[in-house]
Amino acid sequence: MLSFPFFFILIAYFIFLVVFFIFSGANVYHIYSTGTFTLPALAVTAIVSFACVSILALTFSNLIGLDWNTTIVLFSDIGIISFQ
Repeated sequence: MLSFPFFFILIAYFIFLVVFFIFSGANVYHIYSTGTFTLPALAVTAIVSFACVSILALTFSNLIGLDWNTTIVLFSDIGIISFQ
């Protein structure tokens, strides 16, 4: 039986966000430094940026009501995943 607090998933999510924003910043810097201000490059960057901001807003609005001290139990007697 393996158990861990629910906020470990939040920490992993924040680490993912930091890495994602580093790569996004590198993408914008690359577009700026190489001078590729073409319509397709800017359109794709704008669409991806809008999608990312939308996903972040939806994620944060859904995470507000969670109890982060809940324990997740993997492979318990009552099932594969259970919350305590």
